[in-house]
Amino acid sequence: MNKDSAYYSAYSILVVEDDAPLAGNLLTALEMEGFLADVVYDGDMAIHALAERTFDLLVLDIGLPGKDGYHVLAYLRETLKSTVPVIFLTARGSLEDKKVGFTVGADDYLTKPFALDELVYRIKALMRRADNASGFLSELCYGALRMSVRNQQVWIHGKEVRLPKKGMQILELLLRQPGRLISRESLERALWRHEIPNSDALRSQVHILRRMLAEHGFTGIETVSGSGWRLGEGA
Repeated sequence: MNKDSAYYSAYSILVVEDDAPLAGNLLTALEMEGFLADVVYDGDMAIHALAERTFDLLVLDIGLPGKDGYHVLAYLRETLKSTVPVIFLTARGSLEDKKVGFTVGADDYLTKPFALDELVYRIKALMRRADNASGFLSELCYGALRMSVRNQQVWIHGKEVRLPKKGMQILELLLRQPGRLISRESLERALWRHEIPNSDALRSQVHILRRMLAEHGFTGIETVSGSGWRLGEGA
């Protein structure tokens, strides 16, 4: 894992690709860079995933089973009103195809065959552009809680709270998507990557984080039984 992995560890990417071996290679490459990545294999699965969760970027094939990539992008832009960056990754390489792709709302367009490194560079460029536009990495706030991501500091009601490293990682992931469920699997991958510990390890880390935040008056972490956690009431 490279030195920038911690920077990207809070970014969630959805790969929509019906070629299973290619999808697996994409997933591995993105996780090696530190990204949280999920894969679905058709357009209907993509729409379901987008309805349930928030992602920071989509890598989207056009020729998919079920609804094609154009329909998925239309759902993202028109129904969800989302401006999340989208890279079309497709075998359709004519100038007219690219024109259509950008016209319907893609932010980038990469044709197959391609180099994995080039895709990663393009993803990082889009992430930096989104950061600069939104201040994504500078500060996260929820109720009385404020986090400086760059400096790894947390305050509640203006008073600094010193959290352990894994507690900071959990809190940052929750703050990125307030109100949205963050699954146990996503948190475990973010904290331990491929060396997933026993089932009690994450529960213990969440318990410690909750206790430390509650001592300073913040009780906004909710458990969704059997699924994961989210930021809710009690902020």
